[in-house]
Amino acid sequence: MPGYDFLSGLRVVEVAQLGPSSLGGYLADMGADVVKVEGAEGEPVRNSGSPAVGSADGYGFLHLRWNRGKRSVGINLKSPEGKRLFEALVAKADVVIEGMRAGVLARLGLGYDHLRELNPRLVFCSVSGLGSTGPYHTLGSHGPAYDAFAGLASINPYSLTDEERAQLQHTAVGMHSMGLHAALGTLAAVVKAQRTGEGSMIEVAASDSAAHWRPDAVDVALNREFVVERPGFLNSAHKQLKWPRMSVYPTKDGRRVFFQGLGDKFWLRFCSAVNRPDLLEIYRNADDDAAADERAHAELAEIFHTRTLDEWMDFFRQHDVPGTPVNTFDELARDPHFLARENVYEVEYPGVGTLRLATTPVKAEGQRFAPSLAPAQFENTDEVLRDVLGLGDEELDRLRAEGVVS
Repeated sequence: MPGYDFLSGLRVVEVAQLGPSSLGGYLADMGADVVKVEGAEGEPVRNSGSPAVGSADGYGFLHLRWNRGKRSVGINLKSPEGKRLFEALVAKADVVIEGMRAGVLARLGLGYDHLRELNPRLVFCSVSGLGSTGPYHTLGSHGPAYDAFAGLASINPYSLTDEERAQLQHTAVGMHSMGLHAALGTLAAVVKAQRTGEGSMIEVAASDSAAHWRPDAVDVALNREFVVERPGFLNSAHKQLKWPRMSVYPTKDGRRVFFQGLGDKFWLRFCSAVNRPDLLEIYRNADDDAAADERAHAELAEIFHTRTLDEWMDFFRQHDVPGTPVNTFDELARDPHFLARENVYEVEYPGVGTLRLATTPVKAEGQRFAPSLAPAQFENTDEVLRDVLGLGDEELDRLRAEGVVS
């Protein structure tokens, strides 16, 4: 069962593993019926990654996120009859996702050029690590490689020392952004197909997703001859070093708060509310920006240590001063703002219990986000082939006996 109902009626056939499965996951979150076609090896992320749920061979959390709301079907795409079943599914689909090394389906005789003959309105989206063109396209790739390629190695733990890695909670950009970019492109192509009856072949590479993540980085490098450096952040008059007016401070209870009094109006409100007008003088006519920063940081550190995090959050709301908690993941899971915005839903995991999982950043008025648990391998084979293709029990038994379906 998908999440919301926005894409209700949109049928997606997915042949994907690992990170590229997130594309189908985003579509299922929005209501699409995503049929995940799996071979004998299955989805590697289903029982891999640490931590696991319930037991050492339980589901991984990436599987629970990327594959929730989908239906799993086992079809042997290397067999002639398996290919015919796949073609029959595609003929009734709106979208096909190829989420492996680019060109895998074409090598099986099931590429876009062939499939669009069966379904001219078909949107075919290929999601891969390095794409289908360019000098690297034949290479295999893994998640950390995309950030390294894109100049984001400074936040790639595999490029850091052991000591630096221990200090860093890394979020892989390419691996997690490719599905978002692919969802945008796929839905745009679906709108065109609905308007014109014409399908599309689109492609998203994780390496490109990472490379495009920061336009102020690669675009600067592409235009070095035109670049002029301006002083300070947002044209501030000061080249502040520590940014004490937008920085993290420990609170009385051992938590941390991210103070954002950078704007003058917020800085004035803060200084007035804490009855410290002397702080305003620190940056007025300062001759030494670094010394001003150092003094301001010391003063603010002392002030923020006088109250608990909850007290500071009450203060920020009362005086309209920007500030947020600096949460660990465990703290985020208990954060009242996170919970109040319906960022958690519950789903039963048979044999384990009730899981509390993150929903989606997309909130829909009048709808409750409650997708079904990510499927077990081949869990829905009979259901899908009956409902979509009208196969009966006798035919399903024959196909299973011949190794065509699982």
